[in-house]
This record gives sequence, structure tokens and C-alpha cells, in this order.
Amino acid sequence: MSARVPLTKDRLFARALAIVDADGLDALTMRRLASEFGVEAASLYHHVSGKDEVLDGALALMRREMTFADPLPQDWPDLMEVVFVRYLEVLMSHPHLLPLAGRHLESDPAEGLPYLVAQGLPVAQAVELWQGLMAVTVGFAVFATRSFERQSAYLGGELAEAMATWSSRTARHTIRHIIAPHVAGSRVDETA
Repeated sequence: MSARVPLTKDRLFARALAIVDADGLDALTMRRLASEFGVEAASLYHHVSGKDEVLDGALALMRREMTFADPLPQDWPDLMEVVFVRYLEVLMSHPHLLPLAGRHLESDPAEGLPYLVAQGLPVAQAVELWQGLMAVTVGFAVFATRSFERQSAYLGGELAEAMATWSSRTARHTIRHIIAPHVAGSRVDETA
């Protein structure tokens, strides 16, 4: 008879992420998570306060995949490009977590928005840039990880085939174009 593996937050979060990755957010219930460990759902509440904490833990595990090659770029435009391209890659590897992509976690490192302001961008411009980068990154991940073949089939032939593929090169190019107007010396049209 083998001893039961002790239940820990780390194990709960890892299993929750595996469930979401395999079967989607709706498949993650406290009852299902408990059954994966051979315990009753009530046992989980000795380790976590509820499903929100489990979701936060799974999301934190996903975000830990945000690793970067050294050295990181020193100038903020190149750094933002590297960060958002990597976030896109991580989101694409966990498509069921896309609805939580913008969720703030206490364990998150210092956010990019304060960093952009510290780089000299006015608050309104930093917010505009941050929102644009988040929107294109999450939106691109949604399209790249879902099958849109049926939605583009009306185009027919080569065009439909081309639209069914979402290239990371396109994402990088678009991210650069979002950043470009915000680089020092450029001015964003605030009347638009």
C-alpha cells in the first residue's frame, strides 16, 4: 500500500492548471480537483479559501513561464516587445486561461504600466500603450488558438487558407507598430 501524497497548495495549483489546460475553465470545480487527489472537496478548504484562489494559483503558475533570455533589452520599446511577444507565446500554450489574461494577482511582479510612466511617458500615453499592447496580445492569442477556418471559408481558396494561420511574425510586427508612436520624440494624437 503506497502512502498518499500530501496535499499542498503547489500541488493543487499544478493539478488545477492541468485540468484547465486539458478540459477548459468550466471543467475546474472543487469537487473535480478533490477527486483528482482522492479526497473530499471539503479537504481542499484546509489549503485554499476557494475556487478563486485556485484559479489565481493556476494563473500564477502559467505566468511563471514568462522566462526571458539574458540579457534583457535596456531600452523600454524593445523590452515591451520582448515581454508581450513572450506573453503571447505563454497565452497560446494555455488557451483556456485567456479569459483570465488581464487578471491582476498579488504575486505579479511590478506591473508594466508604472514602468512605462517611470520611463517618462505621460500617464494617458502609458495607459493607451498598455491597453493597446494587452488588447492585441490577448486578441491575437484568441484568434491563433481557436479554429477560424469556418469563419474565413467564405473567402475561398488561398485567401481562406492564409487567414486560417496566425503567424507570430505578424504579432511581433503589430506589437512594434503599437509601440512606435510612443517612442521618445513621437507624439500620440490625443484628439483621436
